[in-house]
Amino acid sequence: MPRRSKGPRLYLRERTGRDDMYVILDGKNEISTGCGAGDRRGAEKALAAYLARKHKPDWQNSHPAEVAVADVLAYYGTNRAPKLAHPELVGYHLVPLLKHFGELTCWDVNSETCRTYTERRMAGKLGRAVKESTVRRELVTLGAALTFAFEERKLSQPVPVSLPKEGEPRRRWLERHEAAALIAGALGITATASDVKSRQPVKWGRIFQPSYHVARFILIGLYTGTRHEANLNMRWGVNSKGGWFDLERRVMYRRGEGEIDTNKRRVPAPIPDRLLPHLKRWRRMTMTGPVEYAGRLILKERKGWDRARELAGLGDDITPHVLKHTCITWLLQNGVPIWEVAGFVGTSEKVIRDTYGHHSPDHLNAARTGFSGRSLGGVKRKEKIV
Repeated sequence: MPRRSKGPRLYLRERTGRDDMYVILDGKNEISTGCGAGDRRGAEKALAAYLARKHKPDWQNSHPAEVAVADVLAYYGTNRAPKLAHPELVGYHLVPLLKHFGELTCWDVNSETCRTYTERRMAGKLGRAVKESTVRRELVTLGAALTFAFEERKLSQPVPVSLPKEGEPRRRWLERHEAAALIAGALGITATASDVKSRQPVKWGRIFQPSYHVARFILIGLYTGTRHEANLNMRWGVNSKGGWFDLERRVMYRRGEGEIDTNKRRVPAPIPDRLLPHLKRWRRMTMTGPVEYAGRLILKERKGWDRARELAGLGDDITPHVLKHTCITWLLQNGVPIWEVAGFVGTSEKVIRDTYGHHSPDHLNAARTGFSGRSLGGVKRKEKIV
C-alpha cells in the first residue's frame, strides 16, 4: 500500500524580525502565500489555487483504500469547481476538510470520521467554530468530490458521506410594523419615546446618518423575495455579472447574461406596482444599481443591516433572508395561489406548500369546513336499487 499523503495545508510561519506569513506545506515543500497573519481568507484562496495547479495524484489503483482524500479534493477543485456558480466556496471548504481528512484514504470516510469532523469543526479545532449547518455544507462538498471521482473512474466504487441532521427551516417573517421599523432603522430613525402603559413608540427621531442603500435593499427584498446575493448584484442594464431591472417592460431579471443558474432558481419576475415608482426614482439617483454605496455595488449587507436591525429593536434572528420569508408569507396571506408565488420568487411549489402553506387563507380549507352539517358522525346508507 502506498504511503498516505498528508495533503497540502496552511501553516502560519513565525519569522524573527519580520511579519508572520501563511505558507503552504506540501510534504517537504513550503510555498509562500504572500498573505500575512491577518489575511486568512487570502491564504485559503492561495491554497485552493495551489491544489488546482500543482497537485498531480497517481490514479493507478482506484480502490478507495488506495486513494487519498486529499487527491480527490484536489481533482475536484481542478476539474469541477471552476464550472460551478461559486467556485470560491469550494476553496473555503477545502481548508478544514484537508485538516481532518488530509491524512486519510477515501476508505476511511465513514459515519465515525464524519461525526468526528462535525464535533471538531463546531468546537473550533479546525479553524474558527461554525454552526452545524456550515459543517453540513462542507461535508456536502466532500461528498460531491467523492461522487465526481467515482463518475470519472478515479474511484472503483462510490463512497458515501454521513451528513449531520438538516436543521428545521426558518419560518420567521416580519409583521408590517416590524418591516416599517426596519426600513426606518436603515434611514437612521428610531423610537425616542414610548407610552408608559402600552410600551408602544409614540415619538420617532433620526439619530444616525441614513444608509439609503440598506433601505433600498430591504424594499427590493420585501417586494420581490430576491435572495441576498442576487439582490445586491441587481443593476440597471443588461450585463453578465448579475441581474438587472428592465423598467420599460417592468421585468426584473435575477440572473446575468451567460451566468450559470443554480438550484436557487434566479428566475425573471414582473416588477410589483408598488416597487416600480421607487425604482424609477432610484434610477435617477444611482449609477450602477439600486444597492450601491459611493457609486459601487457592495458585496454583502452586514454593518448597515445590523445597525438597522438594532435601531428597529429586532433580534439576531432577523437576517437578510427573512425578507424572502416575509415576501412569500405576505403573498399567501393575500390569497395569491401557491403555484403563482412559487413562480414569482423562484422556489418550488413543494417548499412553498410545506414551509409557508399554512399562511394561505385556503390552507386545508376542506378539512376546516368538513365538520359542518347535520349528518356529522352518522352512517350514510346506500339506497337499495330495485
